[in-house]
Amino acid sequence: MAHQLPSLSPDLLGSLGHSEESIYSAGDSQNWRGLYSTFEFVLRLSQPIHQRLAALPSGISSAQHSFEDVEAMSVFLHETVHWWQHVGSTYGLMLSMTYPAEAHANHYRLKALSAMVGRKKPVRQLTEHLDGPSTPETALGIANIVVNNQFDFDAFRRLTFSQRAREAVVRDPLFESVGHTFGVTYGNVIHLLANTADPTYQVIPEPKIISAVIAELRRLQVDGYYFASPVVAFPIGVREIMEGQARFAQIQYLHFASGKRLSWDALREIGMLTGVYGLAFDFFLTQAGLSWPSEIDDPVVALFLLVCDMAINPGAGFPLPLQYPEAFISDVDPGARFAHLAAGVRMFCPEVATTIKAYSFDEYEEVSEKLAKALKFDSPLAIARAVAAWPENSEGFATLRHEWTTFAFKDGDLPIRVMLAHFQAFMADKAQRAEFFCWPGAWMAGDRVSPDIEALFDRHGALFVDKLGDTGVFPRVLPGRDQAIVHSTFEKFFGSVAVYDLTRQWIASPGPFRYSLNWLVEKANEDDMKTFASGNFASVYGFSPETIEILGE
Repeated sequence: MAHQLPSLSPDLLGSLGHSEESIYSAGDSQNWRGLYSTFEFVLRLSQPIHQRLAALPSGISSAQHSFEDVEAMSVFLHETVHWWQHVGSTYGLMLSMTYPAEAHANHYRLKALSAMVGRKKPVRQLTEHLDGPSTPETALGIANIVVNNQFDFDAFRRLTFSQRAREAVVRDPLFESVGHTFGVTYGNVIHLLANTADPTYQVIPEPKIISAVIAELRRLQVDGYYFASPVVAFPIGVREIMEGQARFAQIQYLHFASGKRLSWDALREIGMLTGVYGLAFDFFLTQAGLSWPSEIDDPVVALFLLVCDMAINPGAGFPLPLQYPEAFISDVDPGARFAHLAAGVRMFCPEVATTIKAYSFDEYEEVSEKLAKALKFDSPLAIARAVAAWPENSEGFATLRHEWTTFAFKDGDLPIRVMLAHFQAFMADKAQRAEFFCWPGAWMAGDRVSPDIEALFDRHGALFVDKLGDTGVFPRVLPGRDQAIVHSTFEKFFGSVAVYDLTRQWIASPGPFRYSLNWLVEKANEDDMKTFASGNFASVYGFSPETIEILGE
């Protein structure tokens, strides 16, 4: 008897589109199947998805479930991949840490500026009212450094995010060059990470090397590194790469859960390949000189997912030493990496288009090493193995690894400690099971499912989530941890996140401070949220945001 093709549910899987600003704000979770919010550090699922998952056993195995249940779990997998992209890739960690880095890099300058000219908001507007020379010792100089730091972090996010966002940055009068922006971001974030766990730079490369390289390339007038130098545009940014990676991992999960009976036409019919979800794959095929595959489990799809993995995992400058200084921009920009890797398939090793059939570690190693060698990139396994060895070579990382096992983190810089610890743990597991993290859909449905795989997935689940009946944020129940300790860490974590947000507003946002934390607590009492955010701010700066004068009022 022939098996009937599965009928896909538009209510569970149909595309609703993505906001261009989704990298900055979670938006309304009820208008999404699911989402991961970069700077809120939260994985969210729509209430219909929650309702289906709540009725199922734990885990994401497709065995003995209805296909609608499988569809709901595929959404959960899709959003978990987004979490992995942020906590388990080198670019994702750099991106996530730009938010706390804004506050840390400017902390003492904001206090010094307040002592010199009073507490005023926004600092960007304050610069228009200050007289005198702009030097590191003057109020105008300090204010300019604060504003330029914040701009460069924001510019790094937008330059790598998408072509549309890139164009807006380049037109801004504060923009100097791509190399300058990348150098400021890498330098500050690496310094922040090192101060957290490796202050003597036993394992993390020193950021002053990148600063010296950028300065020399600027002096030599190398394109991309001096003021107003040409900006290379790449059609695909990290937004398209991350959405393509998550969507095709989800599609593979659905395909193997259906007994390999899912068709491309069925996916197109409900919009799973439209818009941002299919752009990266289309561009990959064009650059690689490949045709659209006839089957979903074709090796070309597996290769695309590996190229996505490599695109968001640069090693240059962090976590490995910088080997080719003049190529720093293209070595760390995911869009540039993606374009070069796709073209590299066509130009240097076309045989890899048919290599990946078993979704094995050996295939991952063979193909990734070929591409890395051809393009002079650090291989993803070399990166993962280097990070996996950090606790053996750094006392600070040994301590951080222990904190991760208990979730009892030291106070101070807690979000940095939590994210860096998870990054290290993720890379340690990736060094052993890279094939799972590259092709999770192929390993979590069908014949490859195992208790070990489900345990690995659970170990690297998102730390903070919403839940059925409540769109607020909660700590996930973590295996092997005392939940009272987990909850304490959760409260401290989001206390710091509130400070990051208020600091960003202080520097760049006109008008009064906004204390809305409805994304954190459903139906939040505004006064309570203001007290929570303001109290955490005062513990960092020594005064409350209410004492800061709002310019223009």
